Amino acid sequence: MTELKAPEEPVEVKRQILGAKARLGPSADIDWDSMAVWLGNRVPSYLWKHWKGELEERGFTWQRFLKVMKYRTDDALLWAEGRTPWEAFVGKVVESLEGPLGEMARRR
Repeated sequence: MTELKAPEEPVEVKRQILGAKARLGPSADIDWDSMAVWLGNRVPSYLWKHWKGELEERGFTWQRFLKVMKYRTDDALLWAEGRTPWEAFVGKVVESLEGPLGEMARRR
């Protein structure tokens, strides 16, 4: 099985998330930060495009991959805001995929 490596940082995806966050604005009732991260599934789509073959070998489908990615929403936001490096964010995603969370997602 191939090791999942961090693809090149998707700077355009980061810009799109920050742009969406700015457009959506603050609200006490709605978590716009999460909405900005998930709008168009940009981050999961980017990683899936690069890892699809390896993930399918491990028993992941797109839907199972999304189940794991939802737990990394805060980390994706930290990356988009420049508070976490891309490699650290991807490392957390890989950890989740390879750990108990990923195992649970593959069984369901």
